[in-house]
Amino acid sequence: MRWTVALGASFDGPQFDVALAGFRRLYNVAPVRVLCAPDALTRFAALTGTSADDALLRELRYEGLPVVSAILAPGTVVFEGEVDEERMGDW
Repeated sequence: MRWTVALGASFDGPQFDVALAGFRRLYNVAPVRVLCAPDALTRFAALTGTSADDALLRELRYEGLPVVSAILAPGTVVFEGEVDEERMGDW
């Protein structure tokens, strides 16, 4: 499953947390990784005190989740996860 969020280029920590909570609320599971457009990854790195160069060279983590660069529209973050169809419910 994918949860795509357009956070823009100047999002803050609470906005990122809200987006992460949206995935959890919708699918009732934690995501397994976070994909970021290059500008969103640079912003995320700045929020976590990591240099932009380091963010592009190694995997960042947030609450245990890998946060990696991906080819996405500017300011976009995608939360990916796996949902057990047996546990999803009847919605």
